[in-house]
Amino acid sequence: MIELPDIPRDSRRYTLKDHQPVVCDDESTWRAFMNDGANLLVAQDTVGTFTVVTVFLGFNYGNVDQPRFFQTTYFGADSENRPRYTETWEEALLQHLGKVKCAQMLTDFAAEQAAGIDRSFKFVDCRVVPGELQFVLESEAEAIRALPEDQGDWQRRGRILVFNFS
Repeated sequence: MIELPDIPRDSRRYTLKDHQPVVCDDESTWRAFMNDGANLLVAQDTVGTFTVVTVFLGFNYGNVDQPRFFQTTYFGADSENRPRYTETWEEALLQHLGKVKCAQMLTDFAAEQAAGIDRSFKFVDCRVVPGELQFVLESEAEAIRALPEDQGDWQRRGRILVFNFS
């Protein structure tokens, strides 16, 4: 049997001060903070049929070594059941903006398809890293078919199509 490392959980409550999570030991203060939705919403955008929502959780979803205080959820796509968690406000905004860009691209893609233009490719995952939006395709052959040559902000790296937005 594999023994998992004993990483301490963080069961404390948090509020935000200047976009930084701070421990809140007073439950009534924490509840009042959490009941005000304006304290929790980092960003919310709707693009076409997609909605991206990023919120402060008020607790550490991660652990002491890898805290996760913010959640970004993408509604309107298969990935909506896979929220992404980040440690800082800045990382949360980056995740949010990347998902908004993804929603815009998918909306534009749907409009092209409706106009009879087929640039389709099936991706198995979509990742946001600093300055990039990465679409992981099923195979390198599929990536080559979708993007034979790098174009503008688009690059192909093996089976990954990368959009640079920095």
